[in-house]
Amino acid sequence: MRKSLKKWMPSEHGLRERMGGSRLFGWLTARKGVWSLHRRALAGGIALGLFVGLTPTVGFQTPLVLFGAIGFRVNFPLAFVALWVSNPLTTPLLYWGFNRLGALLLRDHFPAELLANLAPYLQVFIQQSTYLWLGSLILAIPAAVLSYMGFMWLWRVHTLRRWRRRSMVRQAGMA
Repeated sequence: MRKSLKKWMPSEHGLRERMGGSRLFGWLTARKGVWSLHRRALAGGIALGLFVGLTPTVGFQTPLVLFGAIGFRVNFPLAFVALWVSNPLTTPLLYWGFNRLGALLLRDHFPAELLANLAPYLQVFIQQSTYLWLGSLILAIPAAVLSYMGFMWLWRVHTLRRWRRRSMVRQAGMA
């Protein structure tokens, strides 16, 4: 799996040559984990990208993923790819679904007395924003956790298969 990912990603040496002199992005090449192809960094990158992609943060998603990848030391390119779960085609449907889920969960429990003195449009905005955020977090958190665990499991299955294949080749060579 790592070999196929290495084919698609630029080498660390190549990145340092291209971006090392850049004041804006040169520091990125020195950060541990941001370009790492280790299983925890890759799984964390997928989880981070899905979490940010499934929250209503349009316009801030790429910087959030970049600084999240640096802070959590996860793979930035994979986080960026996973971020595109919300793209211009899927975002309206995702946000509609998040809003409906949040409204369903807060149906009779929304604290309307807190909003009584606000202008009607502001009341609606706050109420709909609450529904949207609640619905998105209810889906984003499990998606991030399950994607992390799923990637770790797939990595383990892939590694065990490679070990078995090597073992069979060694045994065939000895016979």
